[in-house]
This record gives sequence, C-alpha cells and structure tokens, in this order.
Amino acid sequence: MSDSKSVSPLFWVVGAVFLLWNAYGCYMYYMLHTMSDEAFATNIGEASAAVRDIVPAWSTAAFAIGVWGGLLGAILFLMRKKLAFPVFVVSLIAGLISFVPGFTTEALKNATIADGGNIWMMPLMVGVMGVVEVVVSRMKVNKGILT
Repeated sequence: MSDSKSVSPLFWVVGAVFLLWNAYGCYMYYMLHTMSDEAFATNIGEASAAVRDIVPAWSTAAFAIGVWGGLLGAILFLMRKKLAFPVFVVSLIAGLISFVPGFTTEALKNATIADGGNIWMMPLMVGVMGVVEVVVSRMKVNKGILT
C-alpha cells in the first residue's frame, strides 16, 4: 500500500470548481484591463466606463494578486500541496481589498448602481468562495491530504 493518502472523487470535483472559478477571475481581470473604452461601455456600462480611470493602482494590484493568486492556489490544491492554504488566504485578503474603492468612492459606487449593478454581489461571491477555499484547503492540510 502506498504511503500517500488516497482522495475521494469529490476532492477532484472541488479542486476543479476552484480551478474554474479562479480561471474565470483571471479571464475577467484580463478582459477588464485590455478592452477598449468603447467595449467597456458596451459590456459593463457607460457610467462605469466614464470612471474606470479613477480606480486606484493599489486596488488594481490587489485584484491581480487576488485572481492570479487564487489560480495558483487552485493549481497547488490539485497538486495536493499544502502551500495552497496560505496562497488562498493571501488571495482572499487581496480580493477583498480590491473592492474597497467600490464602497468608499462615491463616483465608482454611483457608476455601478447607474449601470444596473449591485455593489455587494461580487464582493459577497468572492468572499464566500474565498472562505470556502481557505477552509477546505486548511481541512485537507490537517487531514494530511495536502502535503
């Protein structure tokens, strides 16, 4: 018998969900930062396009760390590496920090609302998924699945 712990198929399903979620985050990061102003206005909204240049650099950096760190964490999770846990923690913190301007800058908040968005939806989704990634990866480290 091998001395590595076997994992259930559910581990791989959860890992695949983590990977898809974070890959989608990376896709959104790339699209939001490479699309033209016209495409941004068409796809996101004119009010948001008008204020996209006032998003602070630190928020954009936190967004990048959040999504790319989450993708790295998901890959490490699927590789069964315990480093996935601290990477998911950093990703969650960075992801949540990236939303601060949307709550504290009136122009950004108003633009989101004007374009029909909900300022709470994405932070809530990111927060819940991030907490799930942190909790599950910590549980798997404690059980010796991630080594």
